[in-house]
Amino acid sequence: MRVPSLLLGPLLALIGLVQARSSTGDRVLVVLETSVKKDDYSKFWKSLQDRGFELTFKEPKDKDADLVTFGELKYDHLVMFAPGTKSFSPSLSPKSILHAQFAGLNTLYFLSPDLTENNKEFFREYDIEFIDSSNTLIDTFSYPADYTPSDVLLSPSSSLIGNGEIVSPSTTSGGPIIYPSGTVFTTGENPYLIDVLHASKTSYIGQNKILSSDEAEVEKSVSGNNRNSREPILNGKKASLVSALQTRDNARVGFVGSSEMVKDTWWNKEVKTTDGKSHTTGNAEFISDFSKWIFQETGVVKIVDSTHHRKGESEPRELYTKKDEITFSLTLAKHYTTSNGTSAWGPFEVEDLQLDFTMLDPHVRTALIQDKSAAVAQGTNYKAKFIAPDRHGVFKFVVEYWRPGWSYIRLSTTASVVPLRHDEYPRFIVGAWPYYVGACSTSVTFLIFCALWVSLGEGDRDRKGKKKAE
Repeated sequence: MRVPSLLLGPLLALIGLVQARSSTGDRVLVVLETSVKKDDYSKFWKSLQDRGFELTFKEPKDKDADLVTFGELKYDHLVMFAPGTKSFSPSLSPKSILHAQFAGLNTLYFLSPDLTENNKEFFREYDIEFIDSSNTLIDTFSYPADYTPSDVLLSPSSSLIGNGEIVSPSTTSGGPIIYPSGTVFTTGENPYLIDVLHASKTSYIGQNKILSSDEAEVEKSVSGNNRNSREPILNGKKASLVSALQTRDNARVGFVGSSEMVKDTWWNKEVKTTDGKSHTTGNAEFISDFSKWIFQETGVVKIVDSTHHRKGESEPRELYTKKDEITFSLTLAKHYTTSNGTSAWGPFEVEDLQLDFTMLDPHVRTALIQDKSAAVAQGTNYKAKFIAPDRHGVFKFVVEYWRPGWSYIRLSTTASVVPLRHDEYPRFIVGAWPYYVGACSTSVTFLIFCALWVSLGEGDRDRKGKKKAE
């Protein structure tokens, strides 16, 4: 029996949606410049396809590579292999890419020392500054045998970020990462930038030409007083190799300084170090972990539900009265990939979550504690109980959670705190008992005095009247 073609399309789309591992989508646009050979990165493309992504390849000057159509993203992720391209089509211009990133496009840039000045100027928008193209990363102590010191061998335990969401612990403890012939950059004051991979302690940034000891002496004598000509520009952790950025809208951007490290040449390759030991490179594991984070397969948290209510009630209120006991509840879920390769949401357990009950300034700041008694289908429930402050006005329940490696969480819900109504005040105030006793004693004394006065005064008048009548 043949399946009708009208039903086959939606069925295939549904199957692709089920198999997608990203929390945002599986459509990937890959932009390759003409100098990049697609077959040199076949293992990287295959790893993306095995994870359920649909790859579309374009060139930098293709006019039909629109990222946003009618206000909607045409692709969920963008991979840019065009560091040496001087001009792009309007649909792939830096302005168009930034506009798409504001709409939620995740972008992964693969760079090289051939980075053009136009691209360098564009990357300054992210607060990234690149070194001059005449310099490169050199490590004469750690590099693969039969290669040059510019093919730097990095130890993942000392050069990778200690963040389990961006890079898995198995990658951090795995084989060395080869960083061949790549560019180096420095990150500025942008608080949203994360240094993922940096240079080793023994590496430095110098000129491409590596001099022997004899050549160095000749160069020194020729250069004269120009001693800075061969001095290193950067060294150690100051030299960033791979970085990431996550905006407040949770769009993620990755910067890989060497596109060579993704080639099939270094994908699970056996290399020998200068001491004669053999190792399997960790480039495949590192790039897989990094691309998973950029494409929002890992480190993604969402708000499932939030509510607030007064003690003894279950429904939220727009108006709370001062001194009310308020309960705020929040449910968060973490994205993960199941054993069969599909997306799912599960518990998200942290101990540093807090709630602000604020009006201009926080009047109440308290911890959100995990409520293990709450039955939640997916995610984890957190609760906080507090007393409404003795201050009237419009307040906000604010929850902000911003940690490197996790998506940014921000929740803001409005409620008002009003004074007591005339019939809600307590009839008797404990602190006013002295006044109550004083008022009652004064009233009782006055009544006794009046009774005595009246009774004694009437008796004297009657006696006088009787005397007059006689």
